[in-house]
Amino acid sequence: MAIVLNWTISSNDNFVYKEIVMKKLIHFILKNGLKQADAIVLRKKLLGMVDHYAIFMGFRNGSPVFLANYRSGVKEVTFSDMQSILATLEPKEIEPFKGSENERQKALNRAWSRLGENSYNYTENNCEHFKNYVHHGKDYSDQVKIAADVTMGTAALVGVAAIATKSPKAGLIAAGLLLLGLYLNESSKT
Repeated sequence: MAIVLNWTISSNDNFVYKEIVMKKLIHFILKNGLKQADAIVLRKKLLGMVDHYAIFMGFRNGSPVFLANYRSGVKEVTFSDMQSILATLEPKEIEPFKGSENERQKALNRAWSRLGENSYNYTENNCEHFKNYVHHGKDYSDQVKIAADVTMGTAALVGVAAIATKSPKAGLIAAGLLLLGLYLNESSKT
């Protein structure tokens, strides 16, 4: 889904700044038609190789509520978190929840059920695992799967080079990469 965004804001006055950010965030939600359980995909501004996910939970007292799985666990995204996130990440796209309104409510319940969970792991329980659990009821990460495929492909190339050069060191490196790739592959579909 195309994303409409303009985050150019200065932070001269903290109260005014917060009001401006909230207005822009609400505008962003309305302009992009976010619904509860939709995910915002955020990409690092520099290099942009890894995505982060936040689930839109709706509004509370007029303010938007998002849940995300951080290294510190699944929690609501605070205003302070939002400032930090927008300093390093930018919204790339929206992954809408695909399902009936009944299924959407179940997805929201799945998200709330994980609030406070503190078992983040880059390969086995990251923010994409959380997003997929909310959306599909299954933990998995395509990003970890891609890393596994790249690692196993590299292992194959190093293995071929090890055989061609008769290098035991290269053979050990290939075996290590293969084991890492297998681990990542298994972790991608916990």
